[in-house]
Amino acid sequence: MQQNNDGPRGSASRDRLLETARRLFTRHGASNVGINDVTAAAGVARMTLYNNFPSKDALTAAVYEEMARAALQALNGMKTAGRTDEENILAIFDHFDRSEQEADYRGCPFIHASLQVGDVSGPIHAIVQSYKRALREHIIQVLDKGRKNRGELADQIVLLLDGAVTEAYLKGVADPVAVAKRAAATLLLSAVPALSARTRRTSSR
Repeated sequence: MQQNNDGPRGSASRDRLLETARRLFTRHGASNVGINDVTAAAGVARMTLYNNFPSKDALTAAVYEEMARAALQALNGMKTAGRTDEENILAIFDHFDRSEQEADYRGCPFIHASLQVGDVSGPIHAIVQSYKRALREHIIQVLDKGRKNRGELADQIVLLLDGAVTEAYLKGVADPVAVAKRAAATLLLSAVPALSARTRRTSSR
């Protein structure tokens, strides 16, 4: 018998709960949202939520795991083979800048989530840490292999991204993502790949 996806354990109900919780958590903070808030906004019974997630902690972890997966998938889809590594890196800042324009923007949702939990050994902190490491690894892979100290350069770019999205919410700096993008461009220019540096010297003769 074919399963009804709209039933208590159906994927449609689970997806609706995840999307509703994501919206509420990013807008209000997971610690400020209760189970009743999620079920009311999703239009499902409380039992439906518990049939899909054994606890609020399980729901919260699932929300941020899905957000991390979607965020990394979006970044992977942005990488274009025909562009230079500098163009691909700066496109990440453009992507974060577009996110800033969304309603109820509150900066990086992963930083926001990690600050709400007191247990740094808990699942939310682990999810956030894993996402940040994956973001750093993504940047390393985008950078030209001819660049020296790609790891340190990736660290600097991650710090610029984190600072930019935080300031975009706090509004202590005018247009912080654009400012961080220019800083990243300067970093990339100062750390040009060895081959590119030789090419530039040759072409300038």
